[in-house]
Amino acid sequence: MDSDIDFQPHFPDKKIFLAFKVADKPRLEEMRKGLIYMNSLAYFSSLEENTSESVRHDPLEKAYSRASAGKTEKGDSKLILNISNKDENRVIDLGDDAVVTMEFGEPNNVMIFCMSAFADDGTGIIPGEVNGTIPLDKRFLEFGSHILVIRNIGEFANRLNNSISSNPDVYWAEYFHEMYGLVEYKTLNNYSGHIGLYRKDIKYEWQREFRICFGVHSKGLNKKGAFELDIGDISDITEIISVQSLLDKPLTFKRTLVKKVGDKYVEVPHKN
Repeated sequence: MDSDIDFQPHFPDKKIFLAFKVADKPRLEEMRKGLIYMNSLAYFSSLEENTSESVRHDPLEKAYSRASAGKTEKGDSKLILNISNKDENRVIDLGDDAVVTMEFGEPNNVMIFCMSAFADDGTGIIPGEVNGTIPLDKRFLEFGSHILVIRNIGEFANRLNNSISSNPDVYWAEYFHEMYGLVEYKTLNNYSGHIGLYRKDIKYEWQREFRICFGVHSKGLNKKGAFELDIGDISDITEIISVQSLLDKPLTFKRTLVKKVGDKYVEVPHKN
């Protein structure tokens, strides 16, 4: 279990090599035409386990922070309730199994768009990489049959930002942290600290999630409580392939040294 206690907000990493969305082909074709369909924190946290949607279920999705009692590597942790008024002054130990969770105040209005991404771990290596090859987890088939690959993530971000900034129903809050970033995975059993929008339990690590988050006023939501954002056609910077094709033949990355010459980057030949 994690031994650290950190209630400072987590600022997500934004540097990725490749972003992609896994879903059934009709949904991805709609996205390619410009539809970004977003559900809320409340939606994801309310999904039931052992159903067709259980792969998207996360009971801690609404959690901003959490405090847990019990044993840690640094010793015992206790949660104490102090009751103080004119008639009494009591201190109550809530017990070794006590957990206190602080949730986001408007979970129905905090919207999330979940994607996946390949990014390095700070050492230049992508987690799970073997000799430049990245295998895809078979559980991605539970999200859908196909993958929308975004070939130009910078241009995708530009079109997304333009649509967000011009939409009167969208709002920003400090905890959105620029509205996008990679999810960090931690062991949250007996964890005490900040969780927020970009931290999830280690059991979801195979999803390699890169998410977009922002607030939407209730009048901007559809009848199902979801948000539909039109960013315009993105077929010129995307392609759709089957999940099975990547399971059969995983992606291979080739790294080269480059140097900047003027306004361009030029590959540096390897010395034998």
